[in-house]
This record gives sequence, C-alpha cells and structure tokens, in this order.
Amino acid sequence: MKNPTQKSIKRLSIAILAIGGLTLIYTYVQMISLLWLNNFITPITWIPDMKGWQIFIIAARFLGLTLLFVLCSVFLYRINKGLKDGEIFPKSNIPIIRWTALVGALLAFVHSNYAAVVKGESELTLDSNTILIPLIILLFAGLYRMAYLAAKDSNLAI
Repeated sequence: MKNPTQKSIKRLSIAILAIGGLTLIYTYVQMISLLWLNNFITPITWIPDMKGWQIFIIAARFLGLTLLFVLCSVFLYRINKGLKDGEIFPKSNIPIIRWTALVGALLAFVHSNYAAVVKGESELTLDSNTILIPLIILLFAGLYRMAYLAAKDSNLAI
C-alpha cells in the first residue's frame, strides 16, 4: 500500500471491525446474562402467551447483529482487497450493501420492540426507522453502483 489514502482506509477498517467486534461481544454477554445468569439489572419477564414472540425478538437481535458484523467484515475486506488490486469500487459489494438494508430493517424492528419484550409487555411497535434506515442504505447501494459504473467507464476511457 503506497497511497496514504489506502493506508488510512485500512486503519479505519481495522478500527471499525474492532469497535464492531467489541459491540458484538458486549451484546453476547448481555444476552447470556439476560437469559441464563439471572440478570438482576433487567430481568426478563416471560409471558406464556407471548413466549414465541419474545424468543423471536431475542434470537433476531442475536442473529441480526452477528450477520451485520459479518456483512460489514466482508464489505471492508473487499474494499481493501479492491484498493490493493487497483479497483476502487468492487462490484461484488453492491449485493452486500443491499443485504445490509434487509438486515438493517430487521434490526430496526427488533430494536423498537426489544425493551417491551424484555419487560414482558404485550405491545408491538413499528417506528419510522424500520422503513427509513433500509431506504437510506438502498440509496447508498444505488450511489455505490453509480460510482462503480463511473469508475468502470473511466478505466475504459484510459
């Protein structure tokens, strides 16, 4: 990596993965504490009629955050590999960004209902973030696709 911009992108990628990994570990510890260690700070209240809903929200939080971290890792790996190979915007990242929009919608929905599930309240919340976040991510996927096409045209012109 000869370019200072490439070095700074690599360092930023490492920092993002480190912070994301720490956040993921914190979430895992919190969920293990909530489910199996009799958490005294916020104990979970199981309601027999809603137990399936509660399990779905808790499992979706666990799987969604894990999948989001994996998608972010793959995206950053491909960015750094593409920069090393001379490709600024790898085409293979476009589906990753689109899948991130779907996972973002799931996580926004789970986030808006998680506190009620832990407290044992029987309410379903759907806020604007559940729709807004995926739309913004899809907008970035479109912008990324346009940047890929512009870079491809630029390479063909040279």
